[in-house]
Amino acid sequence: MVVIKPNRVGPFPFPKSDPEERKNDFSEVEQPYTKEEVMLEADRCLRCGTPVCIDACPVQLDVRGMMDAVANGDFRRAYHRIRETNPLLGVTARCCPQLQGLCEDACVVRWGGQPLSIGMVQRFVADWEQTGSRQPDPGSEPLTGKRVAIVGAGPAGLAAAELLLRYGHSVTIYEEAQNLGGTAWYGIPDYHLPKDVLTYEAERIVAQGAKVVKGVKVGRDISITSLLSESDAILVATGSRDVKKLDTPGSDLDGVLDGYEFLREVYGGGLESYIREKHRNLGKEILVVGGGDTALDCARTALRLTRGHVSILYRRDEKEMPADPIMVKEAQEEGVEFKFLSDPSEYQGLEGKLVGAMVQSMRLGAPDSTGRKRPEPVPGETAIVKCDSVLLAVGRGPDSFLEKKEGLRSGPRGAIAIDARYMTSMAKVFATGDATTGETLVVKAMGHGREAAQMIHEYLVGLEDRHVSLYEQYYTKRATEDSYQDMLSGREVEQPPD
Repeated sequence: MVVIKPNRVGPFPFPKSDPEERKNDFSEVEQPYTKEEVMLEADRCLRCGTPVCIDACPVQLDVRGMMDAVANGDFRRAYHRIRETNPLLGVTARCCPQLQGLCEDACVVRWGGQPLSIGMVQRFVADWEQTGSRQPDPGSEPLTGKRVAIVGAGPAGLAAAELLLRYGHSVTIYEEAQNLGGTAWYGIPDYHLPKDVLTYEAERIVAQGAKVVKGVKVGRDISITSLLSESDAILVATGSRDVKKLDTPGSDLDGVLDGYEFLREVYGGGLESYIREKHRNLGKEILVVGGGDTALDCARTALRLTRGHVSILYRRDEKEMPADPIMVKEAQEEGVEFKFLSDPSEYQGLEGKLVGAMVQSMRLGAPDSTGRKRPEPVPGETAIVKCDSVLLAVGRGPDSFLEKKEGLRSGPRGAIAIDARYMTSMAKVFATGDATTGETLVVKAMGHGREAAQMIHEYLVGLEDRHVSLYEQYYTKRATEDSYQDMLSGREVEQPPD
């Protein structure tokens, strides 16, 4: 019988800073483990023979190998196990909703208690390396002479660049902004992802040999045709940008803002710069419309900037809310008010300036085409809510600028259409990440980026008919190595409970 060790390191899933203190600044909410705590947590791992946690990770992170190394205090080995497939390990440790369909959700330890805090262990190892234990990058193949242009330096583009560089190809990244990271830079607040972590890991990728051209928008400043003249392949990884347009009366009033552009304003040029220059006055009564992670990010950012009263309006109930429940709880702890089954039906203004919103009460009816219950207005139940600003965060789709400009074929929801090998309708042009799927998680975009890079590599060296998936390439290799090491050490590997 397998004995599952209980959590011995404190609050689950991670310790947090005091909400009354943290809501007044942008310091990190999640607090790290100590060396002793992280080793205790890693030691709870069963070292499963078939680690489903790896299956659940979009970048096949070697959770078992990491846990085994950390439990034995070998942080160097743990780092290299993670870094083999994840070049943004400190970023994803903080940004992945591990309990929402990813590694921690799949952890078999949860059958008898709390799953392993995989993200916290990964964060400790990433921070250990960044803060003084610099490790070498993974090795690279000899130079092939092949050149790849990547459009976009978000998670998908960076992950693809890293793998292509390791295969020996030359990579040039074209990025419209002045900072690398895409949505991870401007769409994830500093209290969740300190920018020094993202900068460090992005620059490590560039240092592997990538050339970066900033301030250039492909399709405006340079064409795809021009890039093709000097590249053997192009990868479009422009992310998601096109916001969902609403026709709510009064949406054009001064004070009704796009939440995604608000986050870009605050974080795009650096938080300190925004605070110093005070770009926008949101007032003291702020409404945020939406139920996803971006709505929470808008609300918690506005709260920190204004010290005002922030409410989130969501047209369904809390159970239907797509946002990470951990982040919902953090927002509630900080004083953000949630008004469920509420939807603005009109924004009211005075001399062109927003002064209030008419809020319609909703109820859940029959399921729609997605299987979720459809929100319906409750006749006669409305209320006027005073507000100085409204931030709209109701969804966004792929960035369609380049596909429209260059005539790339479109797929569902305005995404760039690709085939099974990530090729677009234009020869030698591939696409990946949110540009092909719509808005998704950082780690999923990275997984897509790595898969596209594998396809490009096979295309460049003539291996298209002998495709080897990244899962087979890394997981099978690690499983074999671990089994061999276990045999040499004579260690008996525990199996999950029946």
